[in-house]
Amino acid sequence: MLEGIDRLVKVIQKEGVFRSSEITGVQKERVKEAARRLPLNFYLHHKSLNISQGKVYFLIEQEKEKKLVSCVCGKVNHDEFIADETINIDGFSLKICPLTHENAMVIREVFSYTAPTVLGTEPAFGTGDRIGGEASATPGHIRAVRDYDVTAFFAQQSVRENARTKRTFHNVLDDVTWGVFQEGYKGRWGADADHLMDLASMGLAVDAGFTMFTVDPSHCINDAAPDMGRKELEREWAKLFRTRKEADNFLDKYLSLKEELVSGNYKLLIRYNEEQIMRIAVQYLRAIRFTIDAYAGIAQHKCDSDFDFEMSVDETSIATSALTHYLIARELNDAEVKLTSLAPRFDAGFEKGTDIRGNDGKKPLPADLRKFEDSVKSHALIARKMGPYKLSVHSGSDKFTAYPLISKYTEGMFHLKTAGTSYLEAVKVIAQHDSSL
Repeated sequence: MLEGIDRLVKVIQKEGVFRSSEITGVQKERVKEAARRLPLNFYLHHKSLNISQGKVYFLIEQEKEKKLVSCVCGKVNHDEFIADETINIDGFSLKICPLTHENAMVIREVFSYTAPTVLGTEPAFGTGDRIGGEASATPGHIRAVRDYDVTAFFAQQSVRENARTKRTFHNVLDDVTWGVFQEGYKGRWGADADHLMDLASMGLAVDAGFTMFTVDPSHCINDAAPDMGRKELEREWAKLFRTRKEADNFLDKYLSLKEELVSGNYKLLIRYNEEQIMRIAVQYLRAIRFTIDAYAGIAQHKCDSDFDFEMSVDETSIATSALTHYLIARELNDAEVKLTSLAPRFDAGFEKGTDIRGNDGKKPLPADLRKFEDSVKSHALIARKMGPYKLSVHSGSDKFTAYPLISKYTEGMFHLKTAGTSYLEAVKVIAQHDSSL
């Protein structure tokens, strides 16, 4: 029983909301202040107030359960939301609707800002919300970013995280949709299906409505390649190609290459010898081919509509060299893969939820920081010249030493994934304020 809902509707009517083409912030604040004085047994999320085709929509919360209210002046409400309850009071028809997947699909149609969009090369933070449901962290993420000139991937989840939290891509996106509606956030935001390792998972993410796809081909990477002896290297190299001519053509393609990438006073020479080409190919060529196939599969599944696409090679034990990055980018370009971002493994210790470390796991020495700076500088330059696409930083939480360097050398073309700390902070808030969740 929603006590006082009739009075709340009268307040909304008095503030001229039903006559508005767009509800102003002033109107929302007035409704909020008036609602505080009413004997309500539910909480009004006033920022959610919005209007479409004469119907007013808002979120309420009662006993930790949130519901959507659809309100129209008249006896019958004909919108497409599925209601638990319909109420007719004083010339208004109200539908009280659960926050289901079906209703999330409808609200994304009614209010386009509640649906994710393709963000391209805009600077972005991937916050992610690994909990969702009653303990959704999305409203907090929105409040953290809304006053800054960045975009966010409020929906960011991997298949592995979905399995551990017993969620689906549909759950993840729907929870964010309701969080965006609750906060009345009208900025652009994205949905990143992270660490995708098979075509079936990619299809599930496409079907759920995700707009970014981060392919993780780590299962195709051969990290033994850098330490292989010559004979073993030649055997593994030969396995990559159907014919000797195909292998020779690949070698010639990069042996004949000499390119100098320049940014200001910084110059990066791209030049390969035979052994470098063979080792990079043995380590990464299968991963590159998997990524090309993944891109084609996603594009076909999306009927060639636009999407953000990332290749991640950070899930390896070996730092990504500039020559490796260039070869990967060149192969993807030649296959007409449109990269939005690429995540290398940086030459530094990147652990979740802590600042960067030296490769020995300890606090980085000045020499470690110089090495890391050179790594960021070269990767950012390659990303600009070969794309441009963004440099993606995984395990990006709390990397306060790294942030200034990433911002400086990428010139704002970065994607920082920070779901780890977002998750820890969400758990901390729950433990302190509502451990029953």
